[in-house]
Amino acid sequence: LSTAQEEALKKVLPKVAIASEGVIKPEDIFDRKAPLYLEIGFGNGAFLYEMARKHPEADFIGIELYTSGVVKLLRRLVNYDNENPPQPTNIRIITEDARIVITERIPSEYLDGVYILFPDPWPKKRHYKRRLINCDFASLLKRCLKPGGFVVVATDHDEYADVIEESFKEAGFLESAEKVHEIRETKYAKKALTAGRRLFVFKFLKRM
Repeated sequence: LSTAQEEALKKVLPKVAIASEGVIKPEDIFDRKAPLYLEIGFGNGAFLYEMARKHPEADFIGIELYTSGVVKLLRRLVNYDNENPPQPTNIRIITEDARIVITERIPSEYLDGVYILFPDPWPKKRHYKRRLINCDFASLLKRCLKPGGFVVVATDHDEYADVIEESFKEAGFLESAEKVHEIRETKYAKKALTAGRRLFVFKFLKRM
């Protein structure tokens, strides 16, 4: 990490990080009651940042384990000057395993929507067990969503796309035909399309 990035971890992260213990209570974290969205594995944070900036009426929580991604978002939030207050103010960060957060820390029917953009497909068969998305994980997300809530998942891996679709349907989700256009504007989506890979963007709905 650069000196500025290390400084961001010390100065900025405490201002936007959610404590690593206890049930998450959005009303206490954001000091208001508003629609709540979660991004799992936010990478460099560009999508999470833009969504929060464009939708000040909603609150956003991002989960990311890798420090390199966390510091990129932190630096963006303070406009690359660690003395600035983080903006927008409707973002919070969790640096824990998503499975633990979903299982232990988010109450039932709390989330309005979840985004999972380009999770690692672990293409080798011996590594399939490392994949984030399967029927069990989809069922965990279902518990956390409000009735009518959604999960948006994007991938450019054909075989994993089949697994994702099957997993959510098996967990009882409905697949929406609605297009999620903002995903195609993300850096990774553009990279995949430029390379000639097919882009799969799913939107799954929890039944009302």
